[in-house]
Amino acid sequence: MPSSHSDPNLMIYQDAARYDAENWWKIDDLSFWEAMAGEFGPRVLELGAGTGRLAPAVLQSGARYTGLDASPTFLAHARSRLAEYGERARMVAGDMRDFDLGETFDLIFIGFNSFLHLLTNKDALAALGCIRRHCETGTRFALDIFVPDPLFLYRPEGQKVPAKVYGDPATGAKVRVQESNRYEPQSELNHIRWYYSTVEKPDFLVLDFTMRMYFPDTLDRLLHDA
Repeated sequence: MPSSHSDPNLMIYQDAARYDAENWWKIDDLSFWEAMAGEFGPRVLELGAGTGRLAPAVLQSGARYTGLDASPTFLAHARSRLAEYGERARMVAGDMRDFDLGETFDLIFIGFNSFLHLLTNKDALAALGCIRRHCETGTRFALDIFVPDPLFLYRPEGQKVPAKVYGDPATGAKVRVQESNRYEPQSELNHIRWYYSTVEKPDFLVLDFTMRMYFPDTLDRLLHDA
């Protein structure tokens, strides 16, 4: 992911317990994906599946779920989470830019901005080409990304703004995360830095990652070309 959860070297995707803890607030998409799987399933493939956060919602619809991810840590976490679903759920290792599962699906989706870790048109088209090869007549493809906001992109470089607050899964301590960014308009790349702090330990962890800001016209063109 690299795509989100496609590049296992991205440090933001190294700690599955921390990832789930810091995204505790993200529940507004669960009913959406459950409904999508219920309407367009039952064979569902999620790319950039991460820790399997969305999988239980999909499975609640009665669908059969396959999740693809490149992070070994996240895959192990997701497999543990989904063990109770037996053969209806599986997690497979792979990069969304280059995978072949040897089957087609009724619904293929990429959730929670994971597509934004595809940093070039070449990467995006490679992923979309793989997706097309796993489609058949009637397959639906759904993509969840945010529309770029100038207030997010054009901050003064180095300015820290509040990003989120969560409870550390190991200690229970309240962790505050601040964010700074540097946006490159020509490449549409947004270089983001997260600063993790507790009262006792300011900036005890600093993580960098990059996301491509796909504007609607760019994404429309890529989908058409694919």
